[in-house]
Amino acid sequence: MISWFYNYDDNQRVEPEWYIPIIPTVLVNGSEGIGTGWASKIPNYDVREIINNIHRMLNGDEPLPMLPSYKGFRGTIEQVMDNQYMNSGEVAIIDSTTIEISELPVKSWTQTYKENVLEPMLNGSEKVPALITDFKEYHTDTTVRFVVKMSEEKLREAEAAGLHKVFKLQSPLTCNSMVLFDHVGSLKKYDSVQDILKDFFELRMKYYVLRKDWLAGMLGAESAKLTNQARFILEKIQGTLVIENKPKKELIRMLQQMGYDSDPVKAWKLAQEKEEEEEEVENDDTSGPDYNYLLSMPMWFLTKEKKEELCKQRDAKLIELNTVKRKSPADLWKEDLTVFSEELEVMTLSTTFLIFSSRA
Repeated sequence: MISWFYNYDDNQRVEPEWYIPIIPTVLVNGSEGIGTGWASKIPNYDVREIINNIHRMLNGDEPLPMLPSYKGFRGTIEQVMDNQYMNSGEVAIIDSTTIEISELPVKSWTQTYKENVLEPMLNGSEKVPALITDFKEYHTDTTVRFVVKMSEEKLREAEAAGLHKVFKLQSPLTCNSMVLFDHVGSLKKYDSVQDILKDFFELRMKYYVLRKDWLAGMLGAESAKLTNQARFILEKIQGTLVIENKPKKELIRMLQQMGYDSDPVKAWKLAQEKEEEEEEVENDDTSGPDYNYLLSMPMWFLTKEKKEELCKQRDAKLIELNTVKRKSPADLWKEDLTVFSEELEVMTLSTTFLIFSSRA
C-alpha cells in the first residue's frame, strides 16, 4: 500500500522500516537506554488510559496527564513535580512486633532487596546496630511477602520515622530524558508524555487517511472487475459477444470497443506502486490492456448461475465501498480501538482466571 517505507533486499521488497500500531506501544512497554551523547528513560503507562486519551484526541480534546503504571504493581506512584514521581512499595503493621512487606518499589527484586536491605538490618554493623530480629519469606511467582520481626521499641521508632523510608520502600522515578527516534529516524526529546501521544497521533492519523483511500480504491477496483465479469458472461450467453476462433489482438480490440475495462484490480495496484509498475512495463507485455481476467475464465463460469453469483459479490463490494466512504479516518481508528479494547478485556479475564485457578 505504501511502498516508500519498505526495505528492499536483493531487489525484493521485505518488511517495512517501521510499523504503526493503533496505540503508541513505547508508552505501554516503556523504554530505557544509554547512547553516545544521549540517554532515554520512558516509564510504562496504563494501556486503558492511553486508549482513553486517543479517544479524546479523536474527539478534538487535549490528552489528559497520565501517571506511570506497571502491570501487576500493587504499590503507589505519586507525582512530586513535573516529570518526577515517587513510587512506593506496600508495608503494614501486623502486631506490635511484626510488619509485613507485600510490595517492593518498581524494578526492585526480592533477592536484591533481601541482600541489600533486610540482611544488613538483621546483622547490623559496627556503626549501625541491628534493627530487626528476624524475617521470613513467603513469595510466589507473582507476589512479594516478607514478614519481619522486631522489638516493640524499634517498631515504634520505625513507624515514627516512616516505615517506607526506614525499610527503603520508596524510589524516585524521573522522566526528564524522554528521547525517541521519530518516523524519519531523527532523535527527538519530548518534554511530556502528552507530547509523545500528540506526535504519534498526528502521524497515525495521516496513515488512517491513506488507509481509507486504499480501501476505497481497492473495493472500487474489485467491484468494477466483478461488474465486467458479470457483463461478459451475460453477453456471451446472449450471443452478443463472440470470442471463438479469433486472434488475441482482435479480441482485445473488440473488448476495448465494447467498453470493457482492462483488469481494474491490476491497474489499481500498479498505480499504487509506481516503482513496480515501471519495472513491469519495461520487462513484460503488461503495458497494454489486460483482459485475461475475462478471457481466462473457465467454461463453467459461462452460466446464468455464475453470472448471478458475480452480481451478488459485486453488490456486496459496492455496499462495503459505500460504507467505507461514509466513514472518516477517525471512525476507522475508533473501530480498531474498540476491537483492541474487547480483546484486551478477554485477555485480562483469561489471565485472571488462570491466576485464580493456579492458586486453587
